[in-house]
Amino acid sequence: MVLTSILSLVGTVLGTALDVACAVPVVGPLLKPLKFIFGAADDQSVTSLFTFLWNYRNFDFEHFMKSHKAALAVGQKTGDYCTGVCNYYEVMSEVITLTSGPFWHFVPMAEGVSRKESHDQFHCTMVNHLDAKPGQKILEFGCGFGEIGRQVAKISGASVTGLTMSNAEIVGGNERIHKAGLQDRCVIVQGNYHKMPFPDASFDKVFGVYCLKYSADLETAISEAARVLKPGGRLVSYEIIVTDKYDPTNKTHKYYVDNISHSTCMPPLWHAHNFRDAARKAGLVPHSEVDLCKPPAQPWYSCFERTYIHDVLSSPLVLNAVKLAETVRILPKSFFEFFEACIIHPTTDFTNAGRLGIVDGALMMVWTKP
Repeated sequence: MVLTSILSLVGTVLGTALDVACAVPVVGPLLKPLKFIFGAADDQSVTSLFTFLWNYRNFDFEHFMKSHKAALAVGQKTGDYCTGVCNYYEVMSEVITLTSGPFWHFVPMAEGVSRKESHDQFHCTMVNHLDAKPGQKILEFGCGFGEIGRQVAKISGASVTGLTMSNAEIVGGNERIHKAGLQDRCVIVQGNYHKMPFPDASFDKVFGVYCLKYSADLETAISEAARVLKPGGRLVSYEIIVTDKYDPTNKTHKYYVDNISHSTCMPPLWHAHNFRDAARKAGLVPHSEVDLCKPPAQPWYSCFERTYIHDVLSSPLVLNAVKLAETVRILPKSFFEFFEACIIHPTTDFTNAGRLGIVDGALMMVWTKP
């Protein structure tokens, strides 16, 4: 804990110092790359990897990888990925938070705007698409630690219930709610969004961010969201999808897209038309559909480029160094397998697939319930 706090403090100090230095004419633009590399320890930066390595130096990666592969095999055989998703996030919830801060999704980014500022803008965008109002009851399904739900509650004055299957996310999410002083308007409960533990027409608005990619039964998931939505309410979905450019017979395309699914223990990515069809069958009416990262916004995966994380993780030198460190027992057994399967993938696959235009991570879809 002490070393973690020190690393966090060092990252924050470096980030603040670089903020000041980057504002200096002439010299500032030259230092900007360092700002992204040595950013705050609670945000996405290369230095955050060191905090992760220290915190997990004694973790049983061998057991985790065995359970991860077994759960994926069950999901692929039965179509039920719930166990695999829960197993994955019991570990990866904290890992992602350590290496990326509280924000786990891609959002529009612009030149000169930090990742944190971009997420603040996205939260306002979400409130606008929800048309969230004070006093309304809103559901965020597949909420993770509930960061977006808390921000929606703060901005709009609405009450937000988060739904997740992960025990770790329920505990961690409710701790964050109390820390933010929002326990009177926010709560996280356990449940499967394919069979939600709520009566019909319970919520004024319902939304999910990067969660339906874990569903092997999209029609049931969206039907359940529609069921708990009040008439006149809105369902908002912000998802990672495959695009019309994706060709499953193309080996490179399939390699990237399969890795994204396999590394996170989820089914194959859906296409936008799958969402449209499922919403129509659930009786929902299209309201709007927009790609938030169309120009002039930077590509949705640009956070991995501007921080040089993609370059670092793509380097054979890094992979070989990790393998050597495990061999000489600096890193625990099976860390190399975990690092390659769950850290390098899907990070580099998101970037490479995004560059090819076969995966989109910024599609906002909105429907209303008659």
